[in-house]
Amino acid sequence: MQFALFLIALLGHVCLWIGVLNRIHSTAIPRRLLYVLSFSCLSIIGLVPIGSVWWWFVEGKDILGQVNWHTTLKPGWFVFFLYVVFCWLVAAATFVRWICFRWLRRPPELLRFHRQRRMNIAPSLAALTAEEHAHHMSVHLPGNEILQLDLTERAFEVPRLPRVLDGLAIVHMSDLHFTGLVGKAYFREVVRISNELKPDLVAISGDLVDNAECISWIPDTLGQLTSRYGVYVILGNHDLSVDEIQLRQTLADSGLIDLGRRWIRIDVRGESIIIAGNELPWYVPAADLENCPPHTRDYYQLRILLSHSPDQLNWARAHDIDLMLSGHTHGGQIRIPLIGPIFSPSASGVKYDYGLFNAPPTILHVTRGISGRQPLRWNCPPEIALLTLHAPPENRRL
Repeated sequence: MQFALFLIALLGHVCLWIGVLNRIHSTAIPRRLLYVLSFSCLSIIGLVPIGSVWWWFVEGKDILGQVNWHTTLKPGWFVFFLYVVFCWLVAAATFVRWICFRWLRRPPELLRFHRQRRMNIAPSLAALTAEEHAHHMSVHLPGNEILQLDLTERAFEVPRLPRVLDGLAIVHMSDLHFTGLVGKAYFREVVRISNELKPDLVAISGDLVDNAECISWIPDTLGQLTSRYGVYVILGNHDLSVDEIQLRQTLADSGLIDLGRRWIRIDVRGESIIIAGNELPWYVPAADLENCPPHTRDYYQLRILLSHSPDQLNWARAHDIDLMLSGHTHGGQIRIPLIGPIFSPSASGVKYDYGLFNAPPTILHVTRGISGRQPLRWNCPPEIALLTLHAPPENRRL
């Protein structure tokens, strides 16, 4: 009995500090402090259970059997026991949330179609130069899926989509993380696959470059993306690692449209679409939509938001966004069978790990991303997402 209660407390302890770690990484605190706090959380996760084993089974071994009052009246033990009780509560709350999010969560009713297919890109990579194809040895670890790219196709209804925009196709990608650990050839293949899809729009929702030397990759990779109505991009928290001005200038020189801190209006099939950028909390301010043409009964413009973090969902809803495209979570990057992701740098934890979410008036799509600062993925391959927007039947009869 004591051992079972100890394991439950240990589970609650781990869940508590992983939750703290996830939420730390959703903030804009300085990078050095972020690393210090992250190391502290990981240390607490590992060291506290070791001390607890001794305390529980040596000092307080009679606490749940024959009460050892001499031990339990010690202030240190009392504090420890309160923490154990708190961990039990955390474990219970985590279990309830896990049931709700993992087993009771259903695809939104507006989702019409969803499929994933693995893209075999290894032969194409092998045909390229050794320099471009070079990867860090961690890429080749057994079971690592970092190079096993999925093409995820989702078709869904957008309630206010004008009928002339029915079938609008968007390639959504995020979190490329140019570090040099994954070779340049991989990203060129990502671009090739995206171009073969012939999308109407391409949206890239942040975390492009971690290594300043890799900014030079952009013209030969992202600069080669094509679509009918433009390639749009914002920055994410990892882009703080390089010079912002140089990065944005390279993106612009390579033909990409930077939406950082602004919104623009484009014409698609004779309809106006508003596309905006939100790089909060790392780059401020977000696009000022106060001057954006308001929706009226007779005049409506689809609003699409690129936001690196799904934590900006409430901002999107407050600004009447129809479709929000995010990344940042990497889908957890490592997903444990039956349990799902553990790490997710979000104020909502793993709630918006990846996929489609309906929070009227906003539809949120979170992609697993293309790569990662640490090139390790298990049970969570990277993805290119092809989104096809449809107007509800009543809109199409207008």
